[in-house]
Amino acid sequence: MKTSFLTLLLACFTLIGCSNKNAQNDSPDDSSGPLVIDDLPPLMDGDSHPEHGPHGGELIELGKEAFHIEMLHGTGSVAMYMLDGSAIEPVAIEASKLTVSLKHDNEVRSFDLAADPQADDASGKSSRFTSTDAEMDHWMESGAEGAVIVEIEGKSYTGKISHDHDHDHDHDH
Repeated sequence: MKTSFLTLLLACFTLIGCSNKNAQNDSPDDSSGPLVIDDLPPLMDGDSHPEHGPHGGELIELGKEAFHIEMLHGTGSVAMYMLDGSAIEPVAIEASKLTVSLKHDNEVRSFDLAADPQADDASGKSSRFTSTDAEMDHWMESGAEGAVIVEIEGKSYTGKISHDHDHDHDHDH
């Protein structure tokens, strides 16, 4: 990643140095002035969200990072928090539950997480969904994989649930 960033940066300097002429300079061959790069967009590091959600949970991407779900488990219950594209701010949605389909030891099962609105959620909306199903929590702790499908503002999003507890953050988006 660092090599490609440096290559991109070098290419930008080369292209700008070869094609831009300083408007304040009458001589096109005079390169003694500083190189000014005001018109380039800011460079992104390729990963515009944190590794974990605001509650320390695992992140699930929805719609090419349009939204995220933060998932917490391991306490006998499971909680999912709807988050914005930056995976920081809560997003309250009009849903009474989220349904998660999981596969564990060649068995497939669906689990429901009921809406459990937070204090700042608008009436009739929720950014938190919870389940006290100990079996779901056990499946999550045992590395079950699956998907969650959620509708946000009339559009359906699918998030892939996979576990890598030795997660080193070398994922591609």
